[in-house]
Amino acid sequence: MEKSWYPDYVEQIRLNNEGEAVKVLLDNIPKDKMIFRYCKGLNRDIEFLNEHKIWLSSVFYFNDPYDCLITVDCGLKDSYPPGMAKEALEIFNRQVEMDKKSKALQCSCFVLCFSEDSKSFPLWGYYAAEHRGICIGYNLYELIQRYHCMPVIYSNKLITYKENDKDKNILESTLTKSDEWMHEKEWRIVIHDENNVGKPGIIKNEFPSPREMYLGSRQQETIKRNNVNRKEIPFERLYANIDDIISYADKNYVDLYLPIISRKEYKMIDKGLILNK
Repeated sequence: MEKSWYPDYVEQIRLNNEGEAVKVLLDNIPKDKMIFRYCKGLNRDIEFLNEHKIWLSSVFYFNDPYDCLITVDCGLKDSYPPGMAKEALEIFNRQVEMDKKSKALQCSCFVLCFSEDSKSFPLWGYYAAEHRGICIGYNLYELIQRYHCMPVIYSNKLITYKENDKDKNILESTLTKSDEWMHEKEWRIVIHDENNVGKPGIIKNEFPSPREMYLGSRQQETIKRNNVNRKEIPFERLYANIDDIISYADKNYVDLYLPIISRKEYKMIDKGLILNK
């Protein structure tokens, strides 16, 4: 991220100063900047929008096993010379117990992911049902204020703690990700909830309304898919009808766009369907 405020933000995160990190963001992020959430565009997604609910996923179920990983090194070696089997077993047992504690701590973290980019071909493919879903735009400044939404720190080094480290910077662990994912330009809302450890996710109420919505360029294919799966899949997991999406945008003053695939270059061109500006 080539932003003048970014090094200061990273330093505050690594010092575990969440309040100062948020202050850096609020002092530098334009108040009209948008952030985007990709989703499949199911009936459940539109229902949540109508009810001002949001789903935060457990990091335990992320597709990247290193994402939000809390790693503690007890000094276990790949091999030991003869006569050290007892010591090796003791270290191995300590590592197993530490890994269990780390996993429990990791399972108390729930995350809601956003991107700075609403026109990312990889993200439409990864998270929006291969361009059949929707992309929802929120006011970033508002999310920083209310939920401490913060940018991911991309790195080629895994955060590792020593066995005798009493304090672990969980904030840094949940906001740091392999730099192979840098193209996602990700921001996150992170919530620690020890009462729901092991659950696939948690629901938060009274989430703010979006400002923009983008239909996938293949959204019309969902009609055929719904007809095929209607008897097998619960209603909430079927794709939302485009009329319901348009109705939601119209009633809630949300700008609605249909990205058109360019015939000249690899890019999307936004076509406004409902504009309130």
